[in-house]
Amino acid sequence: MLRPGGVLAAAGISRYGSTLETGADGTLDADLTPSIEAVIATGRYDGHVGFVSTHWHTADELRAEVQGGGLDEVEVYGIEGPAWPALDVAGVGEFAARVDAALRCARLVERDPLLINASAHLLAIGTKTAG
Repeated sequence: MLRPGGVLAAAGISRYGSTLETGADGTLDADLTPSIEAVIATGRYDGHVGFVSTHWHTADELRAEVQGGGLDEVEVYGIEGPAWPALDVAGVGEFAARVDAALRCARLVERDPLLINASAHLLAIGTKTAG
């Protein structure tokens, strides 16, 4: 229950995160491609490789879910930004040298509708304006 004027934060996993991760780390192969395609098409992940069964969102889908709950003024942000796979691939030894640029990149495009989905995680913020 959220009263008028209340703010809700809802987190989601981007449906494109595994595509970007496996593309960057070199593990996206012919065997993995069908399951990645299914996640992109449906958002459903069956948990068969190292994660629980869950639903992965697009930014538009997360926004619609939050709005469907009676919230207005919904903004969706990309959390990590599009450079996060480069940090993962670079490893611990290169992290410090690259993190500032990756963070700057994330901040530049965190609300860009064309790049929000390139983050691994999404954050929707909505306000309830009606009673």
